[in-house]
Amino acid sequence: MSVNLLSVLDNIAAPIVVATPIKDTSGKITDFDIIYTNEELKKAASQVIQNKPKWSDFSMNITSDIPWFKMALDAIAGRFYDDVKYFSPSTQAWYKIEMKWLPDERYIIITFINITSEREYYRKLKKTLITDPMTGFSNRSGFADAFAITLETARFKKFYSALLVIDIDNLQNINDSLGAAAGDKVILDVADVLKQFQREYIQIFRYGDDEFAVIITNFESNDSLVNFIDCIFDAFQLKQISVSGGISIFPTNTEQKDELIRFADMAVHYAKKNGKNSFFYFEPEMQRVFIQHLTIQTRMNAALLESSFTQYYQPQFDIQTGKLRGFEALIRWNDEELGTISPSVFIPLAEETGLIVPIGRWVLYTAINTLKTWQAKYNFNGIISVNVSPIQLLGDGFVEELADMIETFKVDPSLLEVEITEGVMINNMGDAIEKLRQIKAMGLRVSLDDFGTGYSSLSYLQMLPLNTLKIDKAFINDITSEDGVQATITRSIIDMVEKMGLETIAEGVENNEQLDILNRFRCNFVQGFLRGKPMPYHLCDAYLAGDVNALLKN
Repeated sequence: MSVNLLSVLDNIAAPIVVATPIKDTSGKITDFDIIYTNEELKKAASQVIQNKPKWSDFSMNITSDIPWFKMALDAIAGRFYDDVKYFSPSTQAWYKIEMKWLPDERYIIITFINITSEREYYRKLKKTLITDPMTGFSNRSGFADAFAITLETARFKKFYSALLVIDIDNLQNINDSLGAAAGDKVILDVADVLKQFQREYIQIFRYGDDEFAVIITNFESNDSLVNFIDCIFDAFQLKQISVSGGISIFPTNTEQKDELIRFADMAVHYAKKNGKNSFFYFEPEMQRVFIQHLTIQTRMNAALLESSFTQYYQPQFDIQTGKLRGFEALIRWNDEELGTISPSVFIPLAEETGLIVPIGRWVLYTAINTLKTWQAKYNFNGIISVNVSPIQLLGDGFVEELADMIETFKVDPSLLEVEITEGVMINNMGDAIEKLRQIKAMGLRVSLDDFGTGYSSLSYLQMLPLNTLKIDKAFINDITSEDGVQATITRSIIDMVEKMGLETIAEGVENNEQLDILNRFRCNFVQGFLRGKPMPYHLCDAYLAGDVNALLKN
């Protein structure tokens, strides 16, 4: 190059780089030598370009996002990028990157065309499209651009950033019960709380219908971040607004944008699972559990298609006579890949994903089929009790579906017992009570499971059309303790239920001392390892045929 030409290039406003390929012994290009950079490029880079550095030595000074090497190889091969644009944190500017290969001179010329002004014009135009009209915050599209720029700047300047995702608790229920206007007011109240915290380094977005996102940058330490997050949460508590939040931190948790969003969402999920109205910080264990649940969910779908579930039955006995009352149907799952999976693991996951509806349908169908078989073979007149999820009970068509099964198998409905948990009363109480009344009107029995561990109250017992109340194992475990607290509570429950004309079943009875106390308290029935463990169909069948040794006990 002539001196005059270099002088011209040094006065061009666009940064320019000239490089030449470096090849190995086989002729493969492994890197590029920088043989020239103009003055504008030196201003754009964060450090002075040293004498003839390699490409890899300086490329990170502009922005880490540019696939320099691949772009150069494509340019040499005659493939060109039509619209390659990148943000440079070193200059806080946007550039369009152009590469041209001069085969005769064996030079590749890279030109950075500053398009910041152009992008600013379109940014203002786009702002009308990315602004949420209700809150005035940027919407999800605006968040995507802002978060990408924030992370690239944080990566370049080596400071921390955090993402807080906030989900309004129970907004759908508010909309359904009080109307859309009430739901909109909650959204605006949340926005008003968040506006108090808007600063240069704190960006707030309407992330979804019931979600907001807060990008926090340049905080001094984890303690300062925790203090700030606590202030946001306390502000919601002061306004009596229930929200769940999840926080992920760059680069502590990951340096990848999509992973940071996913990790914050995982933490929100944990907050929801742990009672809502709380903020959780992402931890690696959450991802492990998430992957495990995803695997279980996938296998659960396969288990439904392949009929891989098994029905077990746990016997229930009259506490005074020892006569068999019947069986509780209990689903079991042994997966060929994952092994035995506890119902306490897969049932909550099935409820989350909606798979509980087809699974519950299978359990009910199998139990009624079993009842029909035992009636025909052994003149069995005991009760088969089936657990029904709140999601299943409150779903469309459940009562009709149950009636169809009873009609199909021609079983006595009085020998079927629908077992519900107190969770059915949390939402849609009126709908739940109406459906249970319809079920009882069909001749079935209704049992309330796990009484005393959740949301129970005397008013529930008076409203629900019950036949039976099951006393939770948590009470039975300590019924023999010296302080007598659990024994007193259990006796009070039994006395109260007896006066209401309901039967009682004590769950988890494992020793004779517990059995004796329950007998003194006039509990009607017992269920537990002392009298019989959950058993597969063939052992129950053998027991009903007269083989008392088929019964599995402690």
